[in-house]
Amino acid sequence: MILWINYKTFLWSTVKSTNNSSTSIYKVELWDIKNSIEVVWNSELVDEQSLSFNKEWTITRVNFKAWDNVKKWDIIAEIDNSDAYNNIDDAKLNLENAKINLNDLYDWAEEVQILQAKNNISTSEFNLQIAKKQLENLIVIQKNTLDKLIQDIDNSKKDLETSESNLELSKKELEVQKKQIDNSLDTTVINKNSTIQNIEDSFRWNLAEAQKIVQDWDYILWITPENRDKNDEYEVYLWAKDSVSKTNASNTLSSAIAIYNKLKIELDNYIYDWDKEEITNLLNNFLDLYNKLYESSDFTYKTVDSSIQSVWSLTDSQISTMKSTMSSNRSSSLVKVTSIKSQINSLKTLTDTDLISQGNDNTISLKEESIKSQELSIEKNKQNIKESVKNYDETVLSQKIALESSQNDVDSKKNSLEIAKMNLEDLLEWPTDSNIKKAQNSIKQAQIKLDTANENLSDYNLIAPFDWVLRKIDYMVWDNLTNDAWKYVYIENPNLLEITVMLDQIDIVSVKQWSNTIVTFDAYPTIPVNAKISTIDTTPIQTNWVVSYEVKIVLDDLDFDKNVLSWMTANIEIITQMKQNVTLVKTSAISEKNGKKYVIIQNNLNELEIEVEIWITSWWLTEIISWLKEGDTVVIREIVTNSNDTTKISNSTSLFSVPWWWWSSWFRPRD
Repeated sequence: MILWINYKTFLWSTVKSTNNSSTSIYKVELWDIKNSIEVVWNSELVDEQSLSFNKEWTITRVNFKAWDNVKKWDIIAEIDNSDAYNNIDDAKLNLENAKINLNDLYDWAEEVQILQAKNNISTSEFNLQIAKKQLENLIVIQKNTLDKLIQDIDNSKKDLETSESNLELSKKELEVQKKQIDNSLDTTVINKNSTIQNIEDSFRWNLAEAQKIVQDWDYILWITPENRDKNDEYEVYLWAKDSVSKTNASNTLSSAIAIYNKLKIELDNYIYDWDKEEITNLLNNFLDLYNKLYESSDFTYKTVDSSIQSVWSLTDSQISTMKSTMSSNRSSSLVKVTSIKSQINSLKTLTDTDLISQGNDNTISLKEESIKSQELSIEKNKQNIKESVKNYDETVLSQKIALESSQNDVDSKKNSLEIAKMNLEDLLEWPTDSNIKKAQNSIKQAQIKLDTANENLSDYNLIAPFDWVLRKIDYMVWDNLTNDAWKYVYIENPNLLEITVMLDQIDIVSVKQWSNTIVTFDAYPTIPVNAKISTIDTTPIQTNWVVSYEVKIVLDDLDFDKNVLSWMTANIEIITQMKQNVTLVKTSAISEKNGKKYVIIQNNLNELEIEVEIWITSWWLTEIISWLKEGDTVVIREIVTNSNDTTKISNSTSLFSVPWWWWSSWFRPRD
């Protein structure tokens, strides 16, 4: 039970007292008060239906679109009804034939009729034989078709197993190939590094060897600035016979010295970073150096060999020693030239590890792409198997239908043959009462089939059951309907809204039919809607030992134009009692003595305790129905706490001084 109070005006003040209490006073005015029951339930449109066809066929017409207004009996949509009209035409023909057969019974059979009846028997027998043969052929064809489908599925499964096996083998081969490539690359890198290291280690030895040879040549020719004049005593004997060789020897040695000095500077600044191009340049410079030294050896040897012996300046022993040194250095130079050329060739043949890595990556990538392709092929094979199995199941179903149809055709031909024989018998004898009765029954049966065919025509139309709005249409022209399509036309009357709530046994006795009700939807929380109780069902419903009763509420607020749908949450307030302009006081202002109620009022600064009668009492407010009137000043005393001999009074804002919207939204005291 909810106590609602409409705020008007209360004057409230708090006065400090010295005896550990506070005194509050206010002027009493008149308020409105009502009792109500609050529940939360869901809305439901009374006139709301979902319509659908009960036949599998093709949509040929859709006469409306969503949110169109329709009238009762309007045809909303249609499906192909050609077979329905064919059935009607067929039923009409059967009815007409039945009537003709009855009339024929009253006529004596003529020779031509008997002959026609015999022909009908022959035709029926022939048709029956054809139908049987077609049934036999169909059984064979269906068996062959299913055997072929089963064989295809088995072959696909075997192919899938082979593909999966090949995939696993490819994955293993990929792992082995990765390891082999890694090992091969490591070996290549090691060999490359070792080769470059050996070449770089030879640089200093080659330079030192070249320095020795240069010094030996300079010792003989004395062409360097610091030694240029040291061979003056025998220089004239060196080129006495062959000055050209001596000049060539000096020039080639000078070139060799220049190359040597350049190499020395380059090696002093060389950083051992295994730069292939830089190492190749150094090797080429060394090759030029030793070629010059080798060439200089020949010219120097010729110069010494053509020298003139001098007992005092250039002895035969000196010449022999020089020639021996030159021969040795010439051989060393030739060995160095051969060695350096070999180093250059080995450097050229060194494989670029980056290119190897790139090639290896390409190889692995191609292998991985092949594996991915195999995986995609396997997934495609699996999907094909699923499709094949589905196709097999659909084929079995369609064959079953075709077989039943063919069997029905055989049975129909048998029946036609029997009927033809019976017709001949009827023609050969005078019609009996039984024959006439059967003919009359045939007319009735044909009439029933015609009526049924006409009634079945309505199954091809979707008809509006009442006037109002089409909220949604799932159908489109040329849609093929199936049992699992789940397509509907939704029609509803949004103005006829009903809410069914369950009240317990305490609240049900407080409500009456047509009681005023206020509904607020969560979708429109700021718009209250007027409603009334339409029906009260006193049949008890017990759930988990709790008894409740069903109450239906209808909206009758003509000004409410919002779109409310089924199952929207509704907050419902059922008003059971209401009073206007009543006197209310704060419940804490009322004291009780000997079963009687009292309040303190202030009159000309004098306080007077008076007895009052009350009606509704809550934890916060109480209605006074006697001895208190509008304008009286009510006094409330409340005890406050002391701290350090200082009186503290709480001056919190009174509930009566806040705005009405706060009161109506938050303050709902319960009895």
